[in-house]
Amino acid sequence: MSDESSVEDGAATRATGEPRDQVWTVPNLISTVRIVLIVVFVVLLAGRHDGWAIAALIGAGVSDFLDGYLARRWDQVTRLGRILDPAADRLLTLAVVIGLAARGVIPWWLTAVLLTRDAVVGVALLVARARGAESSQVTLVGKAATFGLYVFLPWAYIAFLAEWPIAWTVFFVGTLAATVLYWVSGVGYVVDLVNRSRATVPPAGA
Repeated sequence: MSDESSVEDGAATRATGEPRDQVWTVPNLISTVRIVLIVVFVVLLAGRHDGWAIAALIGAGVSDFLDGYLARRWDQVTRLGRILDPAADRLLTLAVVIGLAARGVIPWWLTAVLLTRDAVVGVALLVARARGAESSQVTLVGKAATFGLYVFLPWAYIAFLAEWPIAWTVFFVGTLAATVLYWVSGVGYVVDLVNRSRATVPPAGA
């Protein structure tokens, strides 16, 4: 195959937005680092090393937006990344809400609301994958919701340690808005997965 046709094939791949099959890319490495930071956060939180736990949480939050930005910027969107990035997001949300609830920082009902959303999306994803459908891409609404949770959940942590009443008000309002967006994005993912699943099912009599 000539160099010219290779370039044309690459351009066509980018134009259609199809993910690549690469594994070792910078965005995927950053997603892997985020998973490591989740473990570090849990260990530090359990050991009541609160300052370092907040630092690990902030680092994980920054990495969440960095990997997606670089994947698009450097044309390194991969099939693995489409699985690894949202999986790391869900693991981080799980670790944060359960860890903070266990410490008495946030109420358990909030934990239930957030984890129920993840469970609904997770079931839809399993069904879609079983039917051969591709995973949904992370949406802007989903990223905004995740960003809000990454901001206001650590804020609750700080408010808990500082015992600052005004900070609790900011936490409640911000977290409520982020939770609504989280559910809106979750419904959007489920609808997209249902549509993808239907597209993979051959018509009757085919």
